[in-house]
Amino acid sequence: MNVAVLTISGLRGIMGEDLFGNDILDTIYNFVSSKEIKTCAIGRDTRSTSEMLHQVVLSCLLAEGCNVEDLGVTSTPSVFRHVKKNNLDGGVCITSSHNPKEWNGLKLIIRPGRIIKPDELNNKNTKNYSFTGTKKELETCYYNDLIEFFKDERFHGLKIGMDLGGGAACIFVKDIFIKLGCRVYTINDSPGTFNRIINPTEDPLESLSKLIVENECNVGFAFDADVDRLVILNERGEKIAPDFSLLAGIKYIEQRFKLEKAAISIDSSLSIINYLKKINCEILTTPVGEISVLEKIQSGKCQVGGEGSSGGFIYPEFNLCRDGILLALMVSRLVENYGDVDSIFSDIEKFKQKRIKIKTNPENFNVIKEHFLKLDNVTFIDGIKITPNDDKWVLIRPSNTEKCIRLSVEANNEKDAQDLIDEYKNQIENLLSDSTSH
Repeated sequence: MNVAVLTISGLRGIMGEDLFGNDILDTIYNFVSSKEIKTCAIGRDTRSTSEMLHQVVLSCLLAEGCNVEDLGVTSTPSVFRHVKKNNLDGGVCITSSHNPKEWNGLKLIIRPGRIIKPDELNNKNTKNYSFTGTKKELETCYYNDLIEFFKDERFHGLKIGMDLGGGAACIFVKDIFIKLGCRVYTINDSPGTFNRIINPTEDPLESLSKLIVENECNVGFAFDADVDRLVILNERGEKIAPDFSLLAGIKYIEQRFKLEKAAISIDSSLSIINYLKKINCEILTTPVGEISVLEKIQSGKCQVGGEGSSGGFIYPEFNLCRDGILLALMVSRLVENYGDVDSIFSDIEKFKQKRIKIKTNPENFNVIKEHFLKLDNVTFIDGIKITPNDDKWVLIRPSNTEKCIRLSVEANNEKDAQDLIDEYKNQIENLLSDSTSH
């Protein structure tokens, strides 16, 4: 039997296989005792097991004497925002985000509204039952705060197609866009009914594409179960590359507030890097992973940050997490200003990315790293990043979740990108082969 483990993305597993009620109990007790949680918000996604886990989490918190603000079915970003704005000790999101429907888990939030890191828990599982906790059922402040943020930028009949994916977005997203003046067309809008791959980056989104074209929508959006992940489609129903999702958020903030400093992950596109350089924005490069970006945003006092490879956009003034709805509203504003999605990026240099996995034990990465240690144009912020010139890069990283090493490249065109993949794949395989033959 596998065991669920708390990682930088939270606690996740398949219910009844590697995630059980005791895992939830132990994690919550540990959370409360480690961070002295007295006030806590909770919210959940629409998975069939989320209501059950909600009762377990709520019971634990009440038994430990916490005063709970129960937000019901809502998005992960809404719980983060609620903790941040109301100065609560903590928050619990019952979700496994973009994982398949049989999965579930927890995301744990601490002051000032950021995700907890595993090493911040003391693992003592101290149980201090007082049975003095209280519960209030509230609507999160997040919905009104979004409308307030965009109140001076109301949309004028902008037509938007949405694939709500059966997740928490079904509960509130359409109403927010309508209140701001949009005309909204939706599919997969029944909570808990998952008719496509929950992760919108992995689904072809053919139904949404058809909806956009048939209704002559200006833009389309697809969300995952807890609404922190976003995929953007243009008026022709074509997916926009994840890096351009992050770039859209950057452009919005730069145009509304001016932008001086941004934190972006090391695998982000040259399209983003070159644009930030063009507007004289200081760039802080981070390891891959939302928590790594967030730490750099906070320590470097950045106005924005994100991961290009997954389109994750963080605007810390509003939320200390990636926020799919906030980004979708920013994109909608840009579409109204520019006329269509493609025009937003008409001044952006375009590059070609490719990514593959090389099956091997990730521990073998050290053999590869040793080879590149003395070479020029190499950095080791996260894995090995080789920059042969200003128009291309190669990133080699051991996987944290799979038995493989990840190879990512970017270049001016398809051919150059494929040449880089072929060249470095051969190098890696030869290095691994040599190490096992000695």
